[in-house]
Amino acid sequence: MKTESELLHFYNSTLKNLLEPLEKYRVDQLEKIKKYFFLSLPFILTIIAGIVIKSKITVIASTACSILFISLSLNELTEMVSYLKKHFKYKIMSEIMYFLFDDYEYIPNQKISKSVLDKSMLIPTFTTSVDGEDFMRFKIGETHIMFCETFTYSFKNEVSFEGLFISATFNKKFKTQTFVIHKNYFKSLLYAPKFSTINLEKIKLEDIAFNNEFQTLSTDQVEARYILTPSLMQRILDYKKKTGKNISLSFVENRLYCIIPKFSNHFEPAIFRPFDFEFIKYTCEPLKLYTDLVEDLNLNLRIWTKVEE
Repeated sequence: MKTESELLHFYNSTLKNLLEPLEKYRVDQLEKIKKYFFLSLPFILTIIAGIVIKSKITVIASTACSILFISLSLNELTEMVSYLKKHFKYKIMSEIMYFLFDDYEYIPNQKISKSVLDKSMLIPTFTTSVDGEDFMRFKIGETHIMFCETFTYSFKNEVSFEGLFISATFNKKFKTQTFVIHKNYFKSLLYAPKFSTINLEKIKLEDIAFNNEFQTLSTDQVEARYILTPSLMQRILDYKKKTGKNISLSFVENRLYCIIPKFSNHFEPAIFRPFDFEFIKYTCEPLKLYTDLVEDLNLNLRIWTKVEE
């Protein structure tokens, strides 16, 4: 990732001019919304007075006027959010992605495919549909990584998972399936995840702190230990602490998958704060956190090139 000084230079040289019309629009729209809201206040007070004096005509007339001004205020707010979201995601975020990554793809309204989620075996077994936004794919060193804000739904149309889904190429080749599951994972899902449908062996590793935090399951104990070296276990613990979330991971078909539950909605335009450098830093923070996965788990260290026969 770029340094803060590089980001500041990029903001001053490129983003500031692009953000100025959005900031002007944001301020102007908020003034309109405030105006309509304050215009409704006298009628709200009149409604209260009409109730006190039991005047139906006063209450009805004042209610109609207050509804009118409140509706105008809400319409302006809806229009404002839609306009800012469209221009911020498709213009500003694209510039940010271009600045941060040499090789990238960003599609704001695209979700990750259910087939990719299924491959991770981390999502609920009875997932009937998937939703999401802010699909991103890029390359860091030799590691290809993609992530997306993701929601999965059960057959009752209930949200069974919400969070961030990350997929990355791993630096070791393996033939088996290994899962590192946070011990609170099952409490956060309505249905058992897909890995629970296959025959897995519980693995007790040498790292006590790791065992206390995660349950490790695998189709092959030897290869699980080959993947989960002492160094990687410590890195997973450190990354879990950095995210502040109960992450879970799977190692399937030479890829690493990671889910981070209950995330904040990122990459959204400012509504009640200015489009300044602090906001751009705030926008880039989750990108740094999630792409740190590559460095923190040492995914660019590629010293194994094939599976040992």
